[in-house]
Amino acid sequence: QSFKARARELAPHMALHDATHVLNGMARARQIDKELVELLLPRISSHLVYLTSAHLSMLASAIAKAEVHDARFTAALTRELKARLMEFHSPMEITMIVNAASKLRVTDDDLYRRFVIHIQQQMGQEAFHVRDISVVVQALARVQFADTSTMAKFTDCALQTLPQATPLELARLLHACMSVGCVVDDFFTACVLHSREQAMTMDPSGLSGAAYAFGQCFEVAQISHLRYLRKIFRNIRLASVASLPLFLPREIVSLLRTYARWQIAFECEHLRKVADRMRTTHAQFDTEGAVSALYSLGLLMQRNSARGGSNPATETQWASLGAAARSLLEPVWRRAHQGEVDVSTLLRAVEASVSLGAEDEALVDAVTAAVVRRRTELDPHSASALHEFLIHLGCPPDEDVMLALSGDHASKV
Repeated sequence: QSFKARARELAPHMALHDATHVLNGMARARQIDKELVELLLPRISSHLVYLTSAHLSMLASAIAKAEVHDARFTAALTRELKARLMEFHSPMEITMIVNAASKLRVTDDDLYRRFVIHIQQQMGQEAFHVRDISVVVQALARVQFADTSTMAKFTDCALQTLPQATPLELARLLHACMSVGCVVDDFFTACVLHSREQAMTMDPSGLSGAAYAFGQCFEVAQISHLRYLRKIFRNIRLASVASLPLFLPREIVSLLRTYARWQIAFECEHLRKVADRMRTTHAQFDTEGAVSALYSLGLLMQRNSARGGSNPATETQWASLGAAARSLLEPVWRRAHQGEVDVSTLLRAVEASVSLGAEDEALVDAVTAAVVRRRTELDPHSASALHEFLIHLGCPPDEDVMLALSGDHASKV
């Protein structure tokens, strides 16, 4: 903070090249000072012509990361780039400036058209790493300036260094291709194979992070893309199950949430193994993590049941899931009884308990106490949902909590 304060003091006297290095350093350290950027922006906008291509790339990138959107600066940057585009030669400079332009909401189609032509020409002279290509295609997809032909050319170039790609870079490439409906079988197949090799050597944090990164692709994927994504997630699932003894609660929560959010296949037997790991580490779960993990587990089991198939869940698998639910929910019910769990979290906990067949005797008492202690949070929807779950559990209709949750009484709780 003292460094930022001193930089703001010196801002009126700071040379543009020095300001560029200061902002670039802050951006790289993820400590960008938005106030400092706003102080410097008027002078920067008037003197872009004096900056080299390298300094212009660093400066635009830092301003984009600060999320400062100034119409005057954007207009000046657009003019400068159109006049000096051919000065950008290195992959790093080109990647930074294209990405920055897309984040700064530059909307000049002619500029992006010239960017694409220039980048493809540079690719013929110098190899672009898959890291740079992934950022470029993501930027072009962000401003919706890409078509299947353009993406196909970028993927051909990316194949050269694909074995060096990180999961995030692979996910960026796939997301950009899928967002414009591009299907390049050779490239997609290579991504699947590379993801399998990566998954075999990833730690739990890497696996859960990769799952979330690739999960974003489902939001733009078309039917023709799904078979590739299913294979990638199968690789992640198998690797995760193989390394379950190393998984901690936060990684289990993240993995299950990703698979549940996008309804990705997770076999019952593998879910049983995850449940066993959750039960082993139950003491390390906090309330939010326990409820989130069990809720996702319940959704995945419901998905498996709805799909049917030749391998329905066995009694042993259901018993493991129920035991895990009882183990993780025990402290949740205690906290709910004391009024320390909000109604939204309580509702998800009850739904998870019911869907996993936990048959937890403490559930009804916890709901009863929570209804009294958190009555101001209880809306008609929550009251109705809790009422239905308690009916499912066999709670008598004349119980006080059932009367309180019923339609005639919910508004008086």
